[in-house]
Amino acid sequence: MTQLIEGSGISQFKALIKDIGYNKDVDIEFATVTAAPPDLRIKIDNMPVELDADDVVICEHLTEHKRKATISGGTVKIDGQSVTFAAEDVEVTLKPALEVGDRVIVASNETAQVYVILDRIGGV
Repeated sequence: MTQLIEGSGISQFKALIKDIGYNKDVDIEFATVTAAPPDLRIKIDNMPVELDADDVVICEHLTEHKRKATISGGTVKIDGQSVTFAAEDVEVTLKPALEVGDRVIVASNETAQVYVILDRIGGV
């Protein structure tokens, strides 16, 4: 039977995760970034203190990291000239994705005091 969940989209998402994937050892929390990396600080909703970079684990896609990529190419006009380009095994540095004010999803285990920033919440 389908149960209607009340509240905002974020509240509905949190309730759905807790309902479907309930694990008494892990909670899904929401937090706000109060200082950007490398001096990261976050404030978890309904928690009186801020956590700093030493208190959390950040998923790689939210950090500055390098990736290999292939650019399939295309054609652009530069000063009236058509230039075709393509590249293989290009190393791309992705910048940190977290900025002050960003809302993030955090998995927490209060017993072990482990906090993992899973992702940034878009459009909030």
